[in-house]
Amino acid sequence: MESYISWGKLTAASNLVAITYSAVDPVADAAGLLDLVKQNAEALSIDQDRIGIWACSGNAPNALSLLMKQGRDQVKFAVLLYPYLLDLDGHTGTAESAKRFGFVNPCAGKSIEDLPANTPLFIVRAGRDEMPQLNQTMDRFISHAIASNLPITFKNHPTAPHGFDISDDGKATHEIIASILAFMRFQLLG
Repeated sequence: MESYISWGKLTAASNLVAITYSAVDPVADAAGLLDLVKQNAEALSIDQDRIGIWACSGNAPNALSLLMKQGRDQVKFAVLLYPYLLDLDGHTGTAESAKRFGFVNPCAGKSIEDLPANTPLFIVRAGRDEMPQLNQTMDRFISHAIASNLPITFKNHPTAPHGFDISDDGKATHEIIASILAFMRFQLLG
């Protein structure tokens, strides 16, 4: 997707390495890519101890699953923009949306306790997202993450639609993008 390519270029322009990929089997391919990067880190000029994940929308459940499976020792952080997150408190918004839009949800049945306690999360909410279940799911997730004392940074763009980072060239969008890049640099470079 062009938005991922643009984010990759922006990340690279910020003196960080960015890798985008396409997938046939999203769960296996994402985990395989992470393993491949770690195994070939030196040849790729990547510090294998400084790897983060960036995902948005329907790709976020797969990103969270990487944190749950492998992230405890492989991933330093995750940045999630207008993400579908865990279904909590008996709600099923992410599961329903995964069926409707065709994204994978390897976090089905998981809870906040399945996330690593020390992996920082940066979550961005689009206040006027066209999919109301998404923000309701995110609001529950953030509430649970705070109650579990997870390291979470949260930004809310109150007037933004879904995908605002590629469609809204306003001051608030620029500030959020700058905050994301600063967060990534801080997490990776200290």
